[in-house]
Parts: sequence; C-alpha cells; structure tokens
Amino acid sequence: MRVASSSCLSLRSHSVFSVTNVSVVSSGGGIVLGERLVVFDSVLRFVGVEGSVASSLVRCDGGTVGGGGWLDLHDVWAVGEASSVASLSGVTLSGGAVSIARCAATGATLVSGLAITSGVVSVQCNRAGGRVLRSSGDYRMAGLPSVSVVPCDGCAAALACFDALTASFSDCVCSCRAGGVGEACLPFDVPPARSGGGGDAQDCVSGVTLTESVTVGGGRATACFDSVVFSGPITVAVDLRSMDAFADALNVTLRHCVLAGGAHLRIGGLSESTARLLPHALVNMTNVTSLEGTIVLHGAMPLHSSVLLANSTLRATVGGSQYVPTTRGHEKFRHGPALVLDGVRLLSTRFVMTRSTLFCYGGSCAAILVEHGLCANLSSVFYMDNCAVVSRAHVMYALASYLRVSGDSVFSIQNGSWSAPSIEYYESACVFEDVVVDGGSVLQIVSSTFRLGFAMLMASTLTVTGGGWLVHRDNEFRTAHVVYVDKENGVAFRDQSVWSIIDDNFTYGSFLSFACMTNKWSPPSDTRPTIYGMCNEIRGSPVTNYGEDLNIGSPVTVLDCGACTVEAVCFAARTSSISGCECVCAAGGHGDTCLPAAVPDGLGPLPLPDADDTEVRCVHGGSISSVEVPAPGVRGLCFVNVTFTAAIVLDLWSFDAPQHTLNITLLQCVLMGLSVRGSGARVHVNVASSMLDSGALEFEGGFGASSQILVAGSTLVTTSTHAIAFLDFDPGKTLTLLLLDSYIEGNSYAVYFSDAVVIDGGGIIVKGNTLSTMENKGMESSVYAYAIEVNNGGYIDVENNTMSAANGLYLNGDTTVSSAGLLRVADCYFVGRKRLLNSALLYLDGLVTLEDGAQGVWRARRG
Repeated sequence: MRVASSSCLSLRSHSVFSVTNVSVVSSGGGIVLGERLVVFDSVLRFVGVEGSVASSLVRCDGGTVGGGGWLDLHDVWAVGEASSVASLSGVTLSGGAVSIARCAATGATLVSGLAITSGVVSVQCNRAGGRVLRSSGDYRMAGLPSVSVVPCDGCAAALACFDALTASFSDCVCSCRAGGVGEACLPFDVPPARSGGGGDAQDCVSGVTLTESVTVGGGRATACFDSVVFSGPITVAVDLRSMDAFADALNVTLRHCVLAGGAHLRIGGLSESTARLLPHALVNMTNVTSLEGTIVLHGAMPLHSSVLLANSTLRATVGGSQYVPTTRGHEKFRHGPALVLDGVRLLSTRFVMTRSTLFCYGGSCAAILVEHGLCANLSSVFYMDNCAVVSRAHVMYALASYLRVSGDSVFSIQNGSWSAPSIEYYESACVFEDVVVDGGSVLQIVSSTFRLGFAMLMASTLTVTGGGWLVHRDNEFRTAHVVYVDKENGVAFRDQSVWSIIDDNFTYGSFLSFACMTNKWSPPSDTRPTIYGMCNEIRGSPVTNYGEDLNIGSPVTVLDCGACTVEAVCFAARTSSISGCECVCAAGGHGDTCLPAAVPDGLGPLPLPDADDTEVRCVHGGSISSVEVPAPGVRGLCFVNVTFTAAIVLDLWSFDAPQHTLNITLLQCVLMGLSVRGSGARVHVNVASSMLDSGALEFEGGFGASSQILVAGSTLVTTSTHAIAFLDFDPGKTLTLLLLDSYIEGNSYAVYFSDAVVIDGGGIIVKGNTLSTMENKGMESSVYAYAIEVNNGGYIDVENNTMSAANGLYLNGDTTVSSAGLLRVADCYFVGRKRLLNSALLYLDGLVTLEDGAQGVWRARRG
C-alpha cells in the first residue's frame, strides 16, 4: 500500500483505519502512508501484521497524531533482514497517543523518527535485534527516546483502549462510553486480531486421550503433554509462531506419550526469517511410543534452540501411516514415515535423537522422510546417536530434497545400528538429491553397523568445500556401496577439504556380491581431493589398494594403523596438535576430534541407576557385543533400547541366586542372535518390542517350575533355519510360554521344538502372530514339534495367527493329551503352498491320543 506524496491520509472525528491479520512480502517498501498523515480523535491501527520488506514494514514521512488520535501497533512483525516495524520520520506526536505492544523487528531498530511535543508513547513486550526490550534504555537504543514501559505481564488503558470512548479501565478490561464498540471501545466494529498474548504457563495436559485435531500455542510459552494418547487420524499442531514470542524460552514437552492410528504430531511452522525473531525453543520428547503415528518437525527452529527425541520407539507402515507428502509431484506416494523433517532449518540449534528405535515396514517405506531440504547452519549440530533403525527400504529418504551442513556445523550418525536389507538396485538407506558440506563443517559416520543392500548414502552430487570434513570411522558396512553418487563427476572436494576413512570394515550386503566405498568416479578438474585411509578391512583382509579394493577414483594417502596425523584423525582447523592418536583442541574445538560445534550433553547409554548388588538393573541404550558373567546374588538382566552387535549367550547357570526367580528382560532391543540356556531354576524371560534380523532366538535346557517365557510385539526375521527354537527344551511344571502379536519368519520354521515337549499343568499360547517361512520344499512349518504330551490341565493354544508355510502346525511324532488337557488350533488364517498336495493347517505325522477328559479343537480360515 502506498499513499502518494501529493495525497493525504486524514482520519478525523471518530474514524478508524484498521489493518488486521495481513501478511506482506515486498522487495521494496511495505505500507507507505505518505508525507501528510493526520490522525485527530480517530484510530490508525496495525494489528497482526507480518511482513518481509527491505527496510520498514510501516513508513510515514510526515504528519501529525494530534488530540484524541491513537496510533496502535500491536503484534506487528518485521521479519526482513535488518528491517524495523515502523519508520515515522517527520511524524509529530502532539496531544495524541502511540502504543506499541508485542511487536518484533529483525533489525536493531523497532520504531524510529517519531518527534514528540506532547502525548505518550506506551510500550510493552517488544523485540528488536534478537532481544526483548525491557527498559527505557533498551527502547532508546531501539529508536524510541521517550516511552512509558508496561511490563510484559501487566496491562494499561493506553495500550488497550480508545480513550475518547472509554469510560473506565478495570481488571485489564475497557468499559466503553456510548458509541464505543468492542474490547478497545473503537468507534466501529473491526475484525478481531489473531489470538495471542502472554498467558500464564499452561499446566501439562496429562493422562487423557485426544481424538480430535487441535492447534496448540495461543500466546503461551509452554506446550506440555504427559502420558497422553494421540488417537486416530488426527493432527495435533504445536505452532511456535503463535506461542509467546516475548518469553525467555518456548518449551514443548512430550513424555510417556503414545501416537496411534495415524495420529500426527506437528511441531514448528516457522520461516527462517520469522524464526530469528522468536526466543529459543526447547523441544523435549522422551519415552514416546508411536504405532502408525508420525512426528513432523516443520520449518526453521529459532536461534539457539534444542530438539531432543530420546528413549522412544516409533513404528509405522506404508499401509497404516496417514502421512501425505507435501512435496509437489509426490502427493500420491506413500512412505509410512515414523519421523518427518519438513523444511527443517537448524540455526545455532542442537538436534539430538538418541537411544531410540525406529521401525518402518512396506515396499517403499522410509523411517525418516525429508521434504523441502534439511539444513544445519550457524554452528548447529544434528546427532543421531545410539539409535536402531529397521526398514524394508530406506532409513532417511528425501523427496527432491538436499542435505546441507554449513557454517561450522556438525551432522553425525554414531553408535547406531541400521537394518535396511533391500534387494533392489538404487534403493539405499539414505537418499538425497545433493549433499553439501561447506563452511568448515563436518559430516561424520562413526562407530555404527549398517546391514543394507545397495548403498548407505545415495546422492546426485556430493560436495565438500570450504575446509569441510567427511568422516567414516570405526564402522561395519554390510552393503554394496557406502557412498553412491549418481552424476558423473558428481563428487567434489575443494578448499582443503578432507575425507577420512579409518578403522572401517567392509563386506557384502543383502543381495550384491561386492563391497566398495563408492561407485567409480573421477574428481572434476578443478578439485584436488585429500583422502586419508587407515586400518580398514574388506571381507577380513586389510585394504591396501583403495582404488582396486574400495573403488575410490582418486589417490588416497594410506597411513599405517596407529600412525595418526592431525589432518587424518582430527578436524585440523580447530586442532592445535596431536599426542599419539589423541587430538589436542585449539580454541573453538570440541570433543575427541576437535569438532567445530559443541558436542551435545546426554549422548550414549543412560548410566546404571544406583541399586543394591542383588537388584536387576537396566542398561538403557547403546551397543553391546557381549554380556559379562553376573556377580553373585544378581537376580537377572535388563536391557532397554540396546543394540547387540553380536550373537549373545545368556547362560543361566552363571547366576548364583538360589531360591530366587531370575528375571531376563529385553525391551525395544535389536538382536543378532540370542540363546538363553536354562539351568533348571525358575525364570521369567520377557522379549518385547524387539527386532532380530540375523541368527535366531533360542531357548535351551531346563526352565524351572512356574517359569514364564514371553515374546511379544517383536519382529524376528532371519535366514536361519528357524526364527525361534526350543532345543532340548525341558519345561518345568506349570511353565507358561507366550508368543504374542509378533512377526516371526524363518527359512524352514518360524517356531521350532527339536524334541518331545511335556506340558504338565502349564501351557503354550501362540496368538496374534504372523508365522511364515521362506523355503518351499514341502516340510516347512509355521510351528514344528517332534512330539507333544499335555496333561494335568495343561494346554497348547494356537489361535488367531496368520500362517504362511507348507504347513501350519506340524506334529512329527506321537501326541498325547490327557487329564483335562487341551490342544487347540483355532481362528487361524492359513496360506499353504499351492504346488504341494499335503499342505495343511494341522499336519499330524504320528499317533494322536486324547484321554481322561482331554480336548482337541482345530478350526481355520484357509487362504
């Protein structure tokens, strides 16, 4: 809007000129009021206006706010770089009033140029240059030499009411004279402004189920959910823009919450320019469980913010997730993400995802979906630490998006375990259009295990420039390619940038019979890559020729193991020296390798809580390759969110705790094989919400009377003969074995009992599972047992399972059910093998005896 210099904007005799809830984008000026503004006994108001302009959002080069006149600037945000809310050069306040409340300017000037002969400028809770203005001195530096300051939590008639039509002001409410309308007693009714204002901190929403969509913000500084279930296809949006921009910090907290049934939790909503006006945000999400829900982080984070996702389990499938991509041209595709990073911009911000597990199922699934680019800038950090990810296709998939790490920032994937055993060409764990590391930044992949198919990282181009550092250190890569760059000459290292490849192990992935660092490439003529290789192995042999062994198309400086140099093992720009292989940091260097940005606190597994030696203590997070022999008196083991990097044997004979029930708990763990060897003692074994993708889960030997074995909500998929096996299994009296709500797949058997099993007063329940096999030779079975004896009220109940194998339950020897025992196979959906004549839900290859009140029941739905 522009009032020409020859024209006059004149408001007299109870007139109102109101600009409300307007967004302005202009490369020049915003709202220009000319040189002859007149406001007498009237109101000129700008409320809820946000604009990105080159200088001042509102500009007036001359005029008067005279007797009874009111210029009201409320919730006006100038988000353009170095812009101000208003420039009032040549405007005189003579008997009128000016109020400026809850306004914000990116630049250091809030309002400038106003000359005061009489009248008052009232101000409350404004921001300029990244800080809240609190005193008359602050306002003087922001362009207003004479003001009346009202505290942020206060109120005043001068800020809220049109004086000419206001009878009184009490309890922060204007009481109007005849002719006054609305909350401000204006001469005319005007549209309401956006909700806002600094309300008191809201108590946590706790212990409820949300079934309707809602937007949270409303001018408050806090959004908190404790033990809340977000249920159904709803969206709960935490809108940072509508929160209290004048608080010391914005706090968003989720703890012990559940997202289910397609629920979305959406946090953010800021443009980069708007983000620079807000106080820092503290987003803490801990112990969150998602079952077909999606957490969406959207837009830029305010400067110096912190985002934490910890101790959580997020599951989604392509068929069950309700997330619809917003990237143009991709709206019809479904990827079933558990976490979405939509246009995320980290500005001097810490993003930490630690001790969490992400599961994604379905043909095109991506556990983490990136849209509209992912950028870490201004000494930001992105850490994915001690996390396990299981995905059918992708771990992090970007829709037409880039990854940029710049301005002394760090992007780190460390101490993790990724399983995405794709069998498709070009289907890679991480997929971006372009990856750029510049401005003295670091992209590092450290101390992790990757069980993949085609590639760990696939991009159109990979550019490391401006003294950047690309690091692959202490990893196990089971994949065809670690880095696959699609474009010819798409890899570029410039400006003394470095690539370090140290202590890595390379071997075959899930479907190609080769392993290498990159696809074949040659550097562009204007780049001279500096690449260091030290102490790497490929398929058990040392790497000696990086061109032939790892397919790197540029010379590599090869260092002997332990022959460390600053340039190879440290971020050289922030390192003063090296002692052995330990980096000595210069100013601005952080952590073991002198990174350019501070290493966040709280990484790694949680410390063990204080406990008596005999108590069962839980290990939270981290990676473990072995389990030590327990001390005398210890009564069990507990692992939560732990990734096991090798097959583990738990020998219960090693426990010295007589007369006590042993407790073995694995919750949300990633396994590469687990064998529990019974000692005849009573034991409770609980394997829940865990994943196994190699090896097998085996129970061997004697398990005492009243023992309990529970496997629930887990995914056990293996190429081994069996997924779960009971070997020489000797169940004590009244033992209970529960296999519930799990996906179990083996090569020949999903569940396998090697020897005759006697159930004496106890029971086996196999319910709600998907039990499948891969082989198709005729003997494969969802559940196989050599022989079974059930007596004294014992039971075997195979119910409500989906079975895909040559046979459902295969009993290979004699079966006896007596003394009120029960053998029941019911309500199972059985998909047999079409080419096999003897494919059956219940295959009995021996004598079956029912006696003394025993029952045998079988009922199925066959596919």
